[in-house]
Amino acid sequence: MNRRLFVAVIVVLLACVIVVNSQAYAQTTVTYPTINYRTYQGYNITITNSMWNDTVYPVIYSENFSNYNWKDSPSKNYILFDYGLTGLNPYGAEFIEAMESTGNLTTHNVTIAFEKIAPLDATGTGYTNQQKLDSGALPGFSNSTPTSFNNPSVRSLYGYIFAGGVVVSIVALYFIFNRKKDE
Repeated sequence: MNRRLFVAVIVVLLACVIVVNSQAYAQTTVTYPTINYRTYQGYNITITNSMWNDTVYPVIYSENFSNYNWKDSPSKNYILFDYGLTGLNPYGAEFIEAMESTGNLTTHNVTIAFEKIAPLDATGTGYTNQQKLDSGALPGFSNSTPTSFNNPSVRSLYGYIFAGGVVVSIVALYFIFNRKKDE
């Protein structure tokens, strides 16, 4: 096999692995579902996409919410919602229940609601919602725990390990198939 062809194949394969790995974390514009709740004072509140973005998620992105940087996380859209972004996950349902007893949708009340549900365990995994949030795990999913593969930093590491394995395999195969035979 020609060495130039070999180098070209390796470069193309590395580029493919990098593109696939980076697209797994590509963020697209999302639309959050509209959710209604009724406050203890009898007011009907409708949370729209813009309200999620303008009131709720700024609290999630604040330093007081969690030790983890949720603003840059590829999983940030699923903190309160299911993977299809069509409804609430169990943690999101706890949040809405807390909002019902807290009142109108204001930054202050959202903060209070999150503080109310921090010591709870939305999915019964043995970790509090706050422990999950601080580790980068999603509190509304039972398969996402502080030690699970769903932690984005762990998942990213596995992508690089896979890419390294592909490169090592290609190099090994090149030397195996291009050995000079003793004559």
